[in-house]
Parts: sequence; C-alpha cells; structure tokens
Amino acid sequence: MHQYFDQTLKQLGITGKKLAEVTGVSTTHISEFRNGKTNPSCEMLERMLDGADQITPGAKRYFCELLAGKEPRPVEDPIELLDDTQLARLLLKVANRLEKRKLGLSQELLSA
Repeated sequence: MHQYFDQTLKQLGITGKKLAEVTGVSTTHISEFRNGKTNPSCEMLERMLDGADQITPGAKRYFCELLAGKEPRPVEDPIELLDDTQLARLLLKVANRLEKRKLGLSQELLSA
C-alpha cells in the first residue's frame, strides 16, 4: 500500500512537507510510510489522503484506483473543467476579494 501512496504523491507533485502542513502529520511519519517502514492507522491514512486531495483534488481517487489494480484516470486541473462563463465569474470573485483586502489594508494604514 505504501508504494501506491508514494506513487500518488510523486505523480501529482505533492511533497511530504506540503502534506504535513495541510494535515498536521509529521514529515517523518509521512516519509516512513512512503518508504514502507511503518503502517498508519486507518484514521491516519484517511487524514493523509484527505490532505492530498485538498492539495490536488482527485488525489484520493487516484490512490484508490492504484490500490484496486486499476489504471488511474488522470487528475484534471479544476480550472480546466470550467467553461468560459464559469471562469469569468471566478476571476471576478477573486478580483473582488483582492480589492476588499487591499481596501482593508489601506484603511488600517490610514488609521495607524
């Protein structure tokens, strides 16, 4: 099982350090599992897979397909799944959020 976990992280470009940051699991524990030196509890494995899925949506599915002996389907970039209208709406929301943060920061500087 550890080899499929390691393969998933490598294939999707997920570092042990980033996974540790997201999950709170130590880099040592992640490394030991990736190298087959230890086996995590079911809860710990679930936590690491959920974290990998947060970093790269589809990572958990990719791992499960490897584990089941299936050819894993490629993990698609979520942005590529959006049509032009959805992408435009997303960009507007991001721009609005950044503008609000910028205004908030300006207000703080003025009142200091």
